[in-house]
Amino acid sequence: MGEHSMRAPRLLVALAAVALLAPVGAATASAAPPGNDTPAGATVVASVPTTISQPTGQATTDGLDDSLNAQCGAPATNGSVWFRYTDTTGEGLVVDLGASDISAGAMIVDGDPAAGGSVVACGPVSTAAVGAPGTTYYVMAFSDTPGVTGGNLSVTFDKAPPSPTAGLTVAPRATAYKDGSMLLSGTYSCTNADFFAGLQGQVVQTVGRTKITGTLDLLGLQCDGDVHPWNAVVTSENGLFAGGKAASVSVVFACGLIECAEQLVEQKVQVSRNGK
Repeated sequence: MGEHSMRAPRLLVALAAVALLAPVGAATASAAPPGNDTPAGATVVASVPTTISQPTGQATTDGLDDSLNAQCGAPATNGSVWFRYTDTTGEGLVVDLGASDISAGAMIVDGDPAAGGSVVACGPVSTAAVGAPGTTYYVMAFSDTPGVTGGNLSVTFDKAPPSPTAGLTVAPRATAYKDGSMLLSGTYSCTNADFFAGLQGQVVQTVGRTKITGTLDLLGLQCDGDVHPWNAVVTSENGLFAGGKAASVSVVFACGLIECAEQLVEQKVQVSRNGK
């Protein structure tokens, strides 16, 4: 009896260990990747604007992701999922992942990536592309943080914004001050600069045998379609500006998500000393 009392506890312990290791129905089975884990199962975006949210913790990455990322250079393409959108109007596509709870990026591929489609745009948080009417885009959204597989992804699809515009004038008269600086002025206008708007230029004046050169750089222009005045004090490291003639080359930039507009103006300037 003593022998049986020793064997029973050992048997119960062994059975308990097996029970802990054994799967318990579907509740403990590994969750499958989402249906849009590859381009073949891409979620169709029927119209824009629209927002699609989904968990991507079970999504995977593969060799196709790696080959596409060779054209993009994201730090990682973890937990990637796919979407498909046909742009019937040619108005373009903007993809925004800013509402996701992870750091996320996106690639826009022109055509089926598994059949030779190429990356036409990519970037963190948001990216955009414009093509011909009828273009079908495949969009890969992913966690761009190494070691982070996925999270709660929120992707907003919308048509591209209007193209930016830019206009510039440079006044034909300028002022040279006693300290050798020069004041240039003019007007500018721009629209749809969602990304960047600025004005840059160079002034060259021959004083004696020396070409005095200075540059100007104005950032944060107000792009509301109205005409605004601008002025900039230009200094030079190789001499002092003086009264007389000078040549200026100025350009205004207005950049949106997809493209930039610019206008360049070459202007001969009559420089008055101290405004005289």
